[in-house]
Amino acid sequence: MRDVVRRWSLGLSIAELLACGGDDGSAMDEGPDPDDGPPSDCGDTVLAGHVVIEGEADLALLDGVRAIEGELQVNRTSFSDLDFLACIEEVGGELTIYGNEALQDLHGLDQLERTGGGLVISENTTLGEIAGFESLLEVGDSLIIRGNPAVTGLSGMAMLSSIDTSLIIRENDALQHIDGLRGLRRVGALFAVTHNPQLCISSVNAVGEGIVDPAEPRDNWSTRANNDGC
Repeated sequence: MRDVVRRWSLGLSIAELLACGGDDGSAMDEGPDPDDGPPSDCGDTVLAGHVVIEGEADLALLDGVRAIEGELQVNRTSFSDLDFLACIEEVGGELTIYGNEALQDLHGLDQLERTGGGLVISENTTLGEIAGFESLLEVGDSLIIRGNPAVTGLSGMAMLSSIDTSLIIRENDALQHIDGLRGLRRVGALFAVTHNPQLCISSVNAVGEGIVDPAEPRDNWSTRANNDGC
């Protein structure tokens, strides 16, 4: 993915975004439907620039989009799900899901395979479970899950094997387990799972034990202020 300098807000200019072309200035077609994998109406459209979904965006205009070259932000919306992102397979920059007070689940991102930047899930007050992300293999920077007060478990991301920089999970008051991360084999720098008062330390340890890169020593790892009684 090339560096991106343009920024777009779906609430204001998604029509221009979809009309923009590739490097040669030509318009991009949706392309043929994929041979397999849900949903069946996904195309090959790649959006240049950053995409910011906020307010009451015209989400239908994202139909068929396969990849976003820059960042993708879903911030402070009133949406209860992310089904409008069901065709997204790759985000070139950071993916942020922040401050969505009605968001119930994340299953709309089941086709996402990788992010070139970080993945941030933060301050979504009614999100009850971090499930989905069934195709996610790699996070290009840090995975940050912070301040989601109703999340009780992390059962998704079962295919995720690599985080380039850090895993940070903290201040999720109702979180009890992170079993979905047991497939992790690589965390490039910091492993910090802290200040989750209900989170069973046995679940945290099971994730840590699977990480083989980097090997010992792990002086910058922290698992304090979780539930040490289970």
